[in-house]
Amino acid sequence: MKLSNNNPVHRIYLLKEVGKRQCGGGHISKPQIVQSPLFLTPIEAIVQITIEGETVALKNGEILFLSAGATYQINAPLETVISVLAISYEVYGLSNSTEQELVYGLCREIFPVNGILPIRTTNKITRLFSELEDVAANNLETQADRIQSLLHQLHQLVVEADAEADITDSSYFRMLSFIHQNLQREITREMMSRMMGFNPRYFSVWFRKQTGWSFTEYVAHLRVNKAKKHLMSSKATIQEISQKVGYTDGLYLSRKFKQVTGMTPTEFRLRPKPKRIVALQFLGDLLALGVKPVAVEEDVMNYSLLLLPELAGVRSFELQGCPEEAEWPGLEADLVIAPTYLSPRQLKCMEKLGPLVTVECDKMDRLEQIRLFGRLLGEEERAEAWIRHYHLKIDLAKQRLSSLIESGETVAVYEIRQDNSIYIWNHTARGVYNLYPMLGLTPPDKVRSDVLERNDHLCISLSELPIYAADHMFVVVSGQEDWMSRTRKRISKSAVWRNLPAFRNERIYYLKLEEFWGSEGLALERQLEIQTDLLTGHNLS
Repeated sequence: MKLSNNNPVHRIYLLKEVGKRQCGGGHISKPQIVQSPLFLTPIEAIVQITIEGETVALKNGEILFLSAGATYQINAPLETVISVLAISYEVYGLSNSTEQELVYGLCREIFPVNGILPIRTTNKITRLFSELEDVAANNLETQADRIQSLLHQLHQLVVEADAEADITDSSYFRMLSFIHQNLQREITREMMSRMMGFNPRYFSVWFRKQTGWSFTEYVAHLRVNKAKKHLMSSKATIQEISQKVGYTDGLYLSRKFKQVTGMTPTEFRLRPKPKRIVALQFLGDLLALGVKPVAVEEDVMNYSLLLLPELAGVRSFELQGCPEEAEWPGLEADLVIAPTYLSPRQLKCMEKLGPLVTVECDKMDRLEQIRLFGRLLGEEERAEAWIRHYHLKIDLAKQRLSSLIESGETVAVYEIRQDNSIYIWNHTARGVYNLYPMLGLTPPDKVRSDVLERNDHLCISLSELPIYAADHMFVVVSGQEDWMSRTRKRISKSAVWRNLPAFRNERIYYLKLEEFWGSEGLALERQLEIQTDLLTGHNLS
């Protein structure tokens, strides 16, 4: 494309199509080949679209991108009419200029790869679609400048996503989760850019703006922090650890380790036992080992009411948001203990306080987790002593319950959120570990199959509750803002709850979320006392 212009623009947009497409309604959908970069978004229902033989479900609010040359088919039932918004356009970039002419070349490489984009439609995107549709219905040549402006805005929002966009998008967190779960494997920028639907060059820019790190820096810090845990808790060689964290050899790990921490892996391993510890999780484990942190993340402190006597004098700090320039004077630490789910920006903040070690949260057996912290902190003997003490508490609880819980009676834990959803937790949360692995109580069949055997949490609706209900039901509710009493009243008026055997037999026991949020070490031991008292008829509310 050649243009003459005294004031050249660096990018030209050429609108190819905009409008609504309807499928179904008695017509058989056929495969189509994309001629120019194409964006599709449903108007109402979920749309099933087959792309190069693979079918995806495109939900309302999602945007699907298809590159030129791709083959796709919208799968609409014959009796149903399905409508989607479609917009197709080309982008030309200035490749050469002289006094006589400007030369523009097709720029398809700036578009993402096929797939659902990591953004959702907004009011502004919908308005741009509508305005482009109105303009296209008129004379395109007389509206050329207007089309350029509208397509430029749309491209910025949909393809070159705003760096300040809301990063709570589920696809963003799926990406971070994938990185954490696959650190031991090769993870490349190209692989992740395909997952996010970006071209690699744009992915690098987007990732840095979203996280504050370059992609390679972020992965290196995650791997080094994982290596720290192995160095502190095992006698594995540097070569063995390198294989566990995704590096090819020990020398490469040592180089990266020195770049990130300023010391070699051997120097880190030989550091003195940490005395000043900042904790962002795992309070129950630390306190069971007799280790009192100097500071605790504020939300964790607020949801650890059973541990407050041991936390007297411990400083709390707010992590939410955590700007990069945040400073917490007096919190300098020998060791910062954090869960792996820290956001990239939070990770950067915490590394300013001292050497950081990350541990997976709610993945390990509770007793193996406390043994891990025993190795990390040089308190193996205390860990084993606490485990013996905990087993004695379990034996006493079994004796108290032996004549009260009849054979075949079931027990389970249900958390009611303020949006009225009901969560059923696996053995790592809300005191469930006490009930099944330790006390040997029986879960309902559906809880066993859908939660415990899958080792995952489950969210159900109220209408599903009867098939998951137990004979004895612990209900976890926030104790804040009178939520507990309001929940009790709502349950007492609910036909679903009133028809449950546990309700009729007065076997619903209320637990405060702020006491049962974390189920680790000392917290788990104190939760056991509350659970046993409730099951034996002691009303603690």
